Amino acid sequence: MTEKLAAKNWNAEQLEDWLINRVAQLLEQPADDIDPDMPFNSLGLDSINVMDLIVEIDDLLGIEIESTIVWDYPTIHLLSEYVATLVKG
Repeated sequence: MTEKLAAKNWNAEQLEDWLINRVAQLLEQPADDIDPDMPFNSLGLDSINVMDLIVEIDDLLGIEIESTIVWDYPTIHLLSEYVATLVKG
């Protein structure tokens, strides 16, 4: 998948790009078809898919995010911006 990088190397734009591409893979759609401002469920992801994404972000960045965070940040764009604040050094 994606090589694990130091958390400080990721910004909101990079996280958003990674999430767009990952969601596109899950949905078997082109990344250009993924709207980062649409809620995860509107994109076609179920709660299990979204929880799996959170675990992947945890592993990718070496951090731990509460799985319920998607209630507060329900889109790729909002989640990316929030996670970027967690990894700023």
